[in-house]
Amino acid sequence: MTMTQERCHFHCTDGLDVVFDLRGRTVAEHDLRPVCASVAVELIQGCAAPVDWSAWIVDVHDAYGQHVMTFGFDEIVNEVGIRPALAA
Repeated sequence: MTMTQERCHFHCTDGLDVVFDLRGRTVAEHDLRPVCASVAVELIQGCAAPVDWSAWIVDVHDAYGQHVMTFGFDEIVNEVGIRPALAA
């Protein structure tokens, strides 16, 4: 990204299921990683069913649909220190 702030979409997927971010968020480039973490934590904590989050990623795209970055939920869980419920 070349601009100071840009609208990005933070889609989450495990390759089979997907949660699309249709609204997007205006975010500065240096805030991408913290926003990815926030998106992942919100999804993990908002899910009532036990899910194995180990294969999930946040896939960030800019307003033009160009890939910006990918951030794994496993990294987020380790950084933030949350313990998501895992499927048996």
